[in-house]
Order: sequence, then structure tokens, then C-alpha cells
Amino acid sequence: MARCVAGPLPVDAASNATAWNAVALDEATSPPPDGLTRFEWTGWPGRGPGLEILGDLTGARVAELGCGTGEHAALLPRHGTRQVYGVDVADARIQQARRRWRHVPGIMWLSGDAPAVLGGLPPLDVCYSIYGALWYAAPARVLPAIHARLMPGGLLAFSANAPRAGEPSGQRADNLAINGMRLPVIYYTHTAEEWRQLLLAQGFTDISFVHVTAPQSGPYKTLVVTARRPHN
Repeated sequence: MARCVAGPLPVDAASNATAWNAVALDEATSPPPDGLTRFEWTGWPGRGPGLEILGDLTGARVAELGCGTGEHAALLPRHGTRQVYGVDVADARIQQARRRWRHVPGIMWLSGDAPAVLGGLPPLDVCYSIYGALWYAAPARVLPAIHARLMPGGLLAFSANAPRAGEPSGQRADNLAINGMRLPVIYYTHTAEEWRQLLLAQGFTDISFVHVTAPQSGPYKTLVVTARRPHN
């Protein structure tokens, strides 16, 4: 069942929750999309790595931060996970995931700000995010929470867009257009080297990057990042 994590949300989380709850309500009358057949880290299907980045998931406790409607999390139980936690700041998104994937065992859907939700979870073997909390939450808040919850040797994997040419790094704002309204969203964009320094500062090691460019040489580049909490 879905569970809300109480307490006031930080400004970025509150803004993003409002926008994505509105998206979920706008989609309420649309048929649900088909389930995924491939684990996608970018917005360009078939481009870039797949589920292999997460390694052997047999018996693993896994959390997706910013799970949206849950398509990726719903793929994991067939790969032997012990427990999957789908986390999203937008409660309406969590309700969508719960309805769409209620037939899939071994998933708990949780709504709330990712750092707060992480504090209530058991130790994790894998934590991942696909344009999720590592894109929409301040690294200074979310990275320490992930490091604290991962088991020694545990894996963090995430995708986020790198800054476009001429675009500054750090906190950025954009708008989602929904039913004639423009709702602000807040996100955080960094280069690979900036992510490396942010991860090192929080104690992560074994940091690596896959650079995935947009088709037809578009302006976007997605970074698929992996790092580990060290064993010692």
C-alpha cells in the first residue's frame, strides 16, 4: 500500500510535487501505458545501457527514488529482488503506480520527499533514480541520505541531464504546461566532473559515467552515473 511521509516539504520538493500531482490528475482519464520490456535510463528508448548496470539483483533490497508511475520498479521482482521500494514526492503518482502494478508482488509504494523516506527504510543493496530525485532534489540533501541507507558496497545508479552548452550548473527552474497552466519545477544539473566531486564529498567511491547523447545530435546529453558506498 502507499504510505505518505508526513512533514513540511522543502521548497524544491513542494514545487515539484504540485507539478507532478497535476500531471497525474491530467492523465487520470488516459489509458495506462504498456509496461516496459527494457530498462531505460534515458528518454530515448533503446539508447544507452539497460538493467545490467544494477548487477545481480537476487535477494536485493532496491529503492527507486522518483519512481513516477512505477514502470521500472515493476520490472525488478522478476529478476529476483527481495523487496522493491518505489518512492515519489507526488502522491498522485504513487496512487497511479499502486493501481497499475498491484498484481506485481514485492513492491511497496511510498510517497514523500526522498531523503525523508530513505530514513525509514531498511538498509538497501541498490538505490537508483531515472530523471528522478537525483535530478529534482538538491544533491546536498539527497546524497547523504542515500549514502546512509546503502549497505557497505551498495550501489547508487542514476540518470540526469548534463548542462546544455552555455547553461550554468546547479539549481535551475522550468515550467510544465498543464491544462493552460504553467507550473514551476526545480531541477539540478551538473557536469560529470561536478557529479564526481559531489559524490566523493559524500563518501562514494567507484564512480563511473556513461554519456548518452540525444538522437540526431540534439542539445541534450544524459549522464548515467554509478557509484558505491565503500565496504569500509
